[in-house]
Amino acid sequence: MYPEEKRQWIARGAAGGIIGLAVLTPLGGLFNDIVSGGLIAMGGHTPFRLVSSELVWLVGSAPLALVIQLVLYFALGAALGISTLPFADDGRALVVRSLAHFAVTAGLLTLTCTLLGWAWSWQAMAVYLVLLAAVYLLIWLGRWVGWYAEVAAIREKLGLSPGPSPLRWKETLPYLPFAALLCLLLPLVLALFDAADVPVLRALLYPWLLLPVGGFFSGLSLGRRQGFCPLYPAVCALLTLPAVFLAYNATALYLCAVALCAALLGVLAGAALRRSRQGSAPPV
Repeated sequence: MYPEEKRQWIARGAAGGIIGLAVLTPLGGLFNDIVSGGLIAMGGHTPFRLVSSELVWLVGSAPLALVIQLVLYFALGAALGISTLPFADDGRALVVRSLAHFAVTAGLLTLTCTLLGWAWSWQAMAVYLVLLAAVYLLIWLGRWVGWYAEVAAIREKLGLSPGPSPLRWKETLPYLPFAALLCLLLPLVLALFDAADVPVLRALLYPWLLLPVGGFFSGLSLGRRQGFCPLYPAVCALLTLPAVFLAYNATALYLCAVALCAALLGVLAGAALRRSRQGSAPPV
């Protein structure tokens, strides 16, 4: 591995670890409360538990449990951060190394869920692994979209492709699999494993984390590569609509607005970054 590649891996791993701490600390506090019986705790509901009661019981010290918990959060975030970099140029090596990295990440996730008491059954652990596989698939789709856009840019420079299509609908097409996975398939998968009494996956994780974050960053990627593409936010909202009635009910129609606004903000931000980058480019 070249020094430049090592620096990229370290930078992505550190950034992913920091994001993992920022995301998993509040989310983990909710899970710690739920699995420790916070819903029926004496004195009323405890909405947040910073440290897992299960881990405190295992190690016998709350400060030590907190340190272990934060290390696990950082490691998971770092593993996902590294996954955004290509592991090899050769097809076979890329597949082998990607599968090895997925196995390591799945092991970290299993260890975290086991030590913190989140995996109260094999079904719950299966849900976490399905979510991890979905994140991996989203990252792979993002890579494919990036490679597709690079090839299209090369063709355009060589004069082999026409200008932008009306409303940039052709430019939006490579992002449709991502939108379908995020807005339609993912909530249906979560519905299969979610608890009927406390639907944490559908009521907390998906509407307040996965959908807005995935919609924004996919829109950001599209806007940075292709400029303002107004059809993408509309497609995200339309794909969310059937998922509302299949996995939720009419009270969850606000998810269409979440998908629309997140993707729209991402596309606008990406288009603004694209314009600023083109404006700062030196004249040829």
